[in-house]
Amino acid sequence: MRIAVKLLSIVSLAAGMSFAQLAPQPEMANIQLMQDSTTNQPMKMDFSKPLAGISDPGILFSHFSKRPLLIYYFSPKCPHCQRHISGIQDLIKLYEPSGLTGIAIGLGGGIKKNDIRLFIDQFHVSIPVFQDADGKFGPEYGTGYIPVVYLVNADGTFYRYETLNDANLNHLKATLDKMFKK
Repeated sequence: MRIAVKLLSIVSLAAGMSFAQLAPQPEMANIQLMQDSTTNQPMKMDFSKPLAGISDPGILFSHFSKRPLLIYYFSPKCPHCQRHISGIQDLIKLYEPSGLTGIAIGLGGGIKKNDIRLFIDQFHVSIPVFQDADGKFGPEYGTGYIPVVYLVNADGTFYRYETLNDANLNHLKATLDKMFKK
């Protein structure tokens, strides 16, 4: 009899829970602000880096300083970069009304400006696009892999998302929610 009562109370408790309470929590990466390895202090994005405006040749990287910024670092010929650009743009559009700005920076090196222009047209890129033509951005902030997403705070400190897996994207969204109090 006691077992039946206990079982009944467990079933009643479970029935009263919502499905959200029973669903597993999404995996979330533990991404920290990027640190300067020599000082162990948070790194700050250097907006004086010489980037070439592709979508608007007159625009400067420095125009985006002192504001929340999402940077998509990519290669126009990379299949992973091509696959993720629309989701990144959707994420930027979702948070734009709250104050987020987004840009994309294409690799320099052997990549031609026309390759980036073709990428812009083919994947309907609507955010400002630059090229790291002098190769100054990648070596300082890159990982050697692409695509990479940077979430820059208004004070210049930033997070680097080295892969665009579910755990990292969940962290990015949670950080954006905190940043904009959603």
